[in-house]
Amino acid sequence: MKKKFSFVIALLAFVLFLAVSYFGYGALTQDASAGVVRARTKAPDFTVVDPSGANVKLSDMEGLPVVINFWASWCPPCRIEMPHFEEAYREMGTEVKFMMVNLIGGSETRERADEFIEREGLTFPVYYDMTGEAARQYSIRAIPTTIFVDAEGYLAGSATGMLDKENLMAGIQMAME
Repeated sequence: MKKKFSFVIALLAFVLFLAVSYFGYGALTQDASAGVVRARTKAPDFTVVDPSGANVKLSDMEGLPVVINFWASWCPPCRIEMPHFEEAYREMGTEVKFMMVNLIGGSETRERADEFIEREGLTFPVYYDMTGEAARQYSIRAIPTTIFVDAEGYLAGSATGMLDKENLMAGIQMAME
């Protein structure tokens, strides 16, 4: 019985030690980092192709915030969110640049993307990632993915998955601040 009691006391002491260590470490690191400002990260540059076949770089867009949306015409969530991007583009297209980057490859072809854009009456700028460079720069693993870049070319935020209008506008607002 005495052995069991000693074991329980030792176990409780160990758990107490872990709890104090965990919370103490959290308090120390919080106090130590209170004066540290997080460095801004420059948005990785990439080159895509516009509908006329000309190369366009993200860095060409500096001066205004940029919304980069990676999508494909076969992707149901991508198709569902497109009207929100179209509406935002029509409302804010002079204040914010839109780079709707179609990921060419596999079953996605430029022709399929163009047919979708025409059928839906979309007017925002569409670019084609013919080589996968843009997707690699941002480690795109799922679509749709949206990246928000501020006017100076720094990352302001991102979202993976389908955006509704409210979240899209919130991301744009972050890029404009």
